[in-house]
Amino acid sequence: MPLIAAQNATANDVAALDWVPVAEVPEELRDPLCRSCGGRYIDPLAGSDVSGSPESADIRARATQSELQGDDIYLRGGVTVEQGYRQLRGGDAYFNRDEGEGRLTGGITLREPGLLLRGEEARYSTETGEASIEQSEFVLHEQHLHGSAGQLRRNAEGLLFITDGSMSYCAPGSDEWAIRADSIKLDVDEGVGTARGAKLDLGGVPVLYLPWLRFPLDDRRRTGLLWPDLGSDSSGGLDVAVPIYFNLAPNYDLLYTPRYIQERGTNHELEARYLDQKTGSWTVGGAYMAQDDQFLRDRPQQEDQKRWLGVIKQNGLFDQRWRSRVDYSRASDVDYLKDLDTSNLDMRRRTNLLQLASMDYLGEEWLIGAEFQQFQSLADDISNDYKKLPQITASYRTANTPFEINPIFLGQYSYFDTDDDRVTGQRVYLEGGATAPMLWQYGFLRPTVKYRYLEYELNEQGLVAGNSPSTGSALASIDGGLVFERRTGLAGRGLLQTLEPRFYYLRSEYEDQSDQPDFDSAELTFSYNQLFRETRFSGRDRLDDSNQLSLGLTTRYISDEDGREYLNASLGQIFYFDDRRVRLNPQDPALDQSSSEMAAELNFYPNKRLSLRNSLVWDPDSGNMNAGSLQASYRRDDNAVFNLGYSYRRPLTQVNPEGVTEQAHASAHYPLNNRWKLFAAVNYSIEDATSVEDVVGIEYDTCCWRVRLLHLRYFDNAPGQNTDFSDPDLERKRSTQVQVVLKGMGGFGNRVSDLLEDMIRGFQDRDY
Repeated sequence: MPLIAAQNATANDVAALDWVPVAEVPEELRDPLCRSCGGRYIDPLAGSDVSGSPESADIRARATQSELQGDDIYLRGGVTVEQGYRQLRGGDAYFNRDEGEGRLTGGITLREPGLLLRGEEARYSTETGEASIEQSEFVLHEQHLHGSAGQLRRNAEGLLFITDGSMSYCAPGSDEWAIRADSIKLDVDEGVGTARGAKLDLGGVPVLYLPWLRFPLDDRRRTGLLWPDLGSDSSGGLDVAVPIYFNLAPNYDLLYTPRYIQERGTNHELEARYLDQKTGSWTVGGAYMAQDDQFLRDRPQQEDQKRWLGVIKQNGLFDQRWRSRVDYSRASDVDYLKDLDTSNLDMRRRTNLLQLASMDYLGEEWLIGAEFQQFQSLADDISNDYKKLPQITASYRTANTPFEINPIFLGQYSYFDTDDDRVTGQRVYLEGGATAPMLWQYGFLRPTVKYRYLEYELNEQGLVAGNSPSTGSALASIDGGLVFERRTGLAGRGLLQTLEPRFYYLRSEYEDQSDQPDFDSAELTFSYNQLFRETRFSGRDRLDDSNQLSLGLTTRYISDEDGREYLNASLGQIFYFDDRRVRLNPQDPALDQSSSEMAAELNFYPNKRLSLRNSLVWDPDSGNMNAGSLQASYRRDDNAVFNLGYSYRRPLTQVNPEGVTEQAHASAHYPLNNRWKLFAAVNYSIEDATSVEDVVGIEYDTCCWRVRLLHLRYFDNAPGQNTDFSDPDLERKRSTQVQVVLKGMGGFGNRVSDLLEDMIRGFQDRDY
């Protein structure tokens, strides 16, 4: 009986704080935080009209007994006072009409939308809304925040002042962490709290004392010390970063992060952001380390030991016509990113840094753009790409009006430069012609004719025959397809199946281009989409010759109920009627196959949780599978994610048949229950029988705090390079990262989230 009575008392206490168990919460209000906490605060005044000030509203009071003595009003028994959207309840009340002040005793409650105050005795003012409550409890519904105070005072501006109190974002009765302080000020309008003489309690045990603490009540930006990042890396040791945020104005701010790395020293990182309606969004920042001790030990021959990174990014759209972009990054040395950018594996493996500035004019009929582009190489054995200083492009924006002739025009001027001893110069590319799209419900037909022209003005001949080579080539193509439909069904589900045959005939003239340089071109990787392209090269340095026919077939299964596509499958091949003599390297032999590889794609989405994606490139002449990939993903409602993948590729050129790559990938985020979750991912090289990179981690999550521990192993191998993993000098790197989040207060260790999103496809971090 005492146990039952205690349980009932606890239930009554939390109910008095507007806490509703999850089983009683309406389904539309059961968000992930509600399910995690086993309930939520529900404000009975939610949706009230707050447009008018309660101080100007009439006062309505009810009680079992009332007595009027001049300006003094005495209310006894079940007192209820309402003034606009403000409500007061208690046992007995006294109110002076002349002064507009009163006192409420006997288990009092003061409510406003989003706010609940409870206590033993309260003094209040109907003129200003000021209130003072002894031995009080409070709830901020939207902030999921509750607390207690020896004395709680609310002033006329709505600020809450707490003396000898505590507060927590945990569910009532389970304060796994709490802030206890001599005094706390809560500014709900500004979304910020300030505590003095504060202690952070975990499970009732004080773990941290702070004489002054400023913390958020919502997700608005504000100046202050952010939670640190804490980790450990095999190449740097203990790694601690403490961000300091400056909210300087509504449209610009600053983030300064001193970062201590045990084996290296102190790195100073800075990021400034600016937003303007005319010039767009800007991010300017970088990092500076006066001396890197580990770098000095690894490269004693390096003359300049200072390490730095500079970054400028901009995106703008003015008057819906002028579009601008800046993406500029530069590092002090080739190893900077892999040594000091520890939050992203892709960044560690980058082989260059982009340095780009562009401006586009988006006209009704013309698109005109200018860009300056160069790269900084981040590999000692890779030369810098050519710089475009500048490249100017103008193209006519055809309306693609069906059953009309639509003109085609594109002109491009480029100046290519390089710091290496290679040919440089100017290039002009022009193309003009017409297309006549024809569209029907059952299919389409698009004939196109155009002429392409290239001309160079070179500064150094190098291996080319002259300083001003030029060439031109005519091109004609016909792209057509049909769509057949039939009704079908599977497992009682109505489906529409389509059958979509497509053909693409391409004819373009051969012109000798052996005297032309290669500034920005490469041979495209073959896939199903390549069947219907008019060139097999990227860039503009090669006008490829062709006399070929592409045939493709696609089928789709589409739901009758909601139009969702359950499956699509495609298969196709190119048939060549002439050898292809234009090559990226003029010394390479002509391609004389009579047909291309066969390309296939299959995408299967049986439900909203599961997806299967498969692509294959098979050579019928040799019987070899030249490329293939299989990706399977499954996501559950509890945020669990499972991925399996396989990829295989052999070079598709006849020049270099070596370098077959075969990898498998598996990753998962698996909740064991409402508290424990596991993370794991591995990228495995099958041909080398070793893991290229892998990560394991564990998470413990409660209603109000979360901790993650992550351990990562990886090789610093650059993409596109065939790394010899049997090399004894190839070192496997290791990194350990910790993330702690006190929900509602933030936390430290944001690098963990970045690494998980990088390694586990489809993983999305959450705030609850």
